[in-house]
Amino acid sequence: MLSFIEGGTVMATELLGAKMLAPFFGSSLYVWATVLAITLGGLAAGYFVGGILSFRNKSAFTLFNVLLLAAVFTVLMPFTSKIVLWAIGMHSLIPSVILCSGFILFPPVFMMGMVSPLIIGAITTEIKESGRAAGAIYAISTVGGIIATFLFGFYIIPTFGLTIPSIITGIVLGFIPCLILLKKKQLMKTAGFFLLCAWAFNASAPVYSSVIKVVYNSEGLLGQLMVLDFPRDEKDGAKSGYSRWLFVNRISQTMWDSLADESKKEEKYFPYVYRISEYADSYPAGSKVLLLGLGGGSIAKTLNDKGFSVDVCELDKRIEYVARHCFYLSDKVNIKVDDARHYIRTCQKKYDMIVLDMFKGEDIPNHVFTQESIAEMSNMLTPKGTIIVNGLGYIDGKVGKAMRSIYKTIIASGLNVKVLSTDKNPDLSNLLFFASKDSVKPNKDYIVQSKVDLNDAVVLTDEIPVLDKLNAEASKRWRSMAIWGFNYDINQRSLPVFK
Repeated sequence: MLSFIEGGTVMATELLGAKMLAPFFGSSLYVWATVLAITLGGLAAGYFVGGILSFRNKSAFTLFNVLLLAAVFTVLMPFTSKIVLWAIGMHSLIPSVILCSGFILFPPVFMMGMVSPLIIGAITTEIKESGRAAGAIYAISTVGGIIATFLFGFYIIPTFGLTIPSIITGIVLGFIPCLILLKKKQLMKTAGFFLLCAWAFNASAPVYSSVIKVVYNSEGLLGQLMVLDFPRDEKDGAKSGYSRWLFVNRISQTMWDSLADESKKEEKYFPYVYRISEYADSYPAGSKVLLLGLGGGSIAKTLNDKGFSVDVCELDKRIEYVARHCFYLSDKVNIKVDDARHYIRTCQKKYDMIVLDMFKGEDIPNHVFTQESIAEMSNMLTPKGTIIVNGLGYIDGKVGKAMRSIYKTIIASGLNVKVLSTDKNPDLSNLLFFASKDSVKPNKDYIVQSKVDLNDAVVLTDEIPVLDKLNAEASKRWRSMAIWGFNYDINQRSLPVFK
């Protein structure tokens, strides 16, 4: 039983720790690589130390003390993580990810790594039994880990967030050791643990004070989703009130200002939404549009208002809920919860426009922006149909290599393609790629292709999914700006780090 619980706790801790890092650092490849490395390093160190202790000391009390200490570290994870993130998270991105992961994950995982060798040492009386005992213990531990991975990944974290599951996981891990130690009259240890748990529950719902209103906050498949109402800038006689924003892992995905006076050039949505809407004017009402990625539904709403038939494919069902209930997307927009690539491969419809607006924070999914994927989407187009890709605003230098590679991949797919930047400042801009079998609707703002150096760009394929790596510099730049914002803006700093 102890081995089963320990195995489950290891995987729960890994998932919880990764999600605790996401609001600060996102959930890109380098974040997950760091989490996996720290977890494996902690387990390896724990196995080594646990093996030494099991040889020197056969007392079961060593095992119960180790389990109790592991439980303490697990209960404290939500609180230590917030302290560490605020203290270290604003520094250079990659070292900060490694240090924060180490402080948050290493202590509990190290203690749990000691458990299996200690159990094996406690139940083995002869050397010839050690192999069978080790196999059974590690098998039971692994089964616990598998079950916990499914439970936490599919149900517990999306339903209950991070803080309460972390505290309860620590309590489950420490319950049996507490009972044993209590029978042996180790009152100080058991009383201290239960007092710690009581404090953790009491501190788990702090009151935040900010002029920014939290409308929705949850943890799940894409990480942290927050819908926030920001006070409007009232200069130049603008109406007082709030603009509503959707953030995924603290990166803005959607802006909707219902009070914006568009006749005065006040923007209700991000600029790229207007650019896509302008391009859509070349198609008649009733045209069929597929939108891959929903966000708050700005594009879907705009195109639906123009009389288009809009289908949406969205991976995270929470996004659909947010778009419907927080941004008031019409029920006329048909939303399918599915992976975009799977939908592309199984869909039998033809579309006049396919719009890719796919961001998980600052990250772009590898598998949708390959030559094969674009070819599949091209086959879904009507003869004069267009694929529109919304990307990060960088196209020059090392930071723009990912966008140049998407550009080169679209060209390699045999489509005519034009690129437009929505702002002169790349940090504030989106790049829009317009690709068609036919000619692309003209626009004076297109970037001249000869001015974009594609020599170092890569044609992205299913065989070699390198978009994460190519986009690493741009991701770090966006993430660094986000970290700076919620570390130095007192109102953002007053928001909950995670639920």
